[in-house]
Amino acid sequence: MRRKKGHQDLQIVCAGIGGRGVLLASTILIETAISRGFHCLTSDEYGMSQRGGSVISMVKVGDFNSPLIGREEADVLLSFEESEFYRNIHFLKRGGLAIVNTEKTSLQKEIEGILSTRQLKIFLVDCDRLAFACGTIKASNMVLLGFFSRQSVGPFTYEKMRETVTADSKGRSNEVNIKALDAGYKEHGLLLNTPSP
Repeated sequence: MRRKKGHQDLQIVCAGIGGRGVLLASTILIETAISRGFHCLTSDEYGMSQRGGSVISMVKVGDFNSPLIGREEADVLLSFEESEFYRNIHFLKRGGLAIVNTEKTSLQKEIEGILSTRQLKIFLVDCDRLAFACGTIKASNMVLLGFFSRQSVGPFTYEKMRETVTADSKGRSNEVNIKALDAGYKEHGLLLNTPSP
C-alpha cells in the first residue's frame, strides 16, 4: 500500500509488562492506521509476559521495510509502566513524544541529561487511577490510548481510535474500554518542562 500524500512516517514503541494490555494497545494502533489507508508493520518482543516480564511492541506506519525500531528512531514511546519508560527511553529520537503511566509528578533526576539533550516532550498520566474509576485497572491501556489520541499524531485521532476500540470489544468490555478511552482523552496530564541544552 502506498503512503498517503502528506503523511509523515511514524515509529511508535509500546512498552509495559505482561498483563497490562500492551499488545492489545498496539493492535488498536495498527487497526486504526490501516482503517485510514496507511501501511503498517509491527514487531513484538516479550519474555515472561505472563509473570510480569517486559513486553515491547513496535509499530511503524508508512513506507518501511523492517518492523524493528532502532536506537533514537522512535517518534513516540507509550509507556504503560514507569519502569519501562526508563528501560526504553533510548528508542526516542530528539524531539520525540513520551506518555508515561505513573502517579508521580516527576521522573528520576538521573535522566535529566537525556531529556535536555534530546528535548523530549513527556507527559505523565495516572492511567491506573482513571481506569479504576472507570471500573477496572485493566483498562489503563485504554486510558493511555485515549490520552495519546488527544495529541492527534498522524492517523491516531480520537474519533478513529474510538471507532477501532468500539469494533474490537463487545458487551461489558466495550462499555468499560470506551469509558476509559474517553477518560484518557479528557485528561490533561502533566507536561514536564524539559531542561534547555
